[in-house]
Amino acid sequence: MGHAHLQFGNVQKNFSHRIDGLTFGNRVQGMFYALDGEHKIAPTADYSYQYYIQIVPTKYITDDINVQTYQYTVEEQVRSVDHKAGNHGTAGIIMKYNFSPISAIVEQKQKNVVIFLTRLLGVVGGIISTSGLLNLVITEAFEWVCCWRKTPKLVPTK
Repeated sequence: MGHAHLQFGNVQKNFSHRIDGLTFGNRVQGMFYALDGEHKIAPTADYSYQYYIQIVPTKYITDDINVQTYQYTVEEQVRSVDHKAGNHGTAGIIMKYNFSPISAIVEQKQKNVVIFLTRLLGVVGGIISTSGLLNLVITEAFEWVCCWRKTPKLVPTK
């Protein structure tokens, strides 16, 4: 796990910040970057912002590109540092990162219209056949309950 920090001495600091963009590797159009546009305003001085970043090596494949890059997930902890109140720590913006041993492959392929229509007709046909079967079962159950109660009694002949 890696991290970096700067120390400023015993001065009150305001760590309000904005992260315009953070990537590891090449930026790929269409991928989500969790910290892009992150904007935090510290309500008081001496606030601690900690970002725990899990970096995943990613191979991104489309019809146009084939690139090796990195995705990441972020967990964030924000807290006030006030030694008089017992909230100890270091005020600042701290980013701790860890590289995942597992890689991901993101592959985007466009399917043609024939495959889409085949799947759509399969779903519609399944809905129609299931509703027909359900109708038959409900009708038979209703007939059985109604006819069982109204079964005429046999009268012996003379």
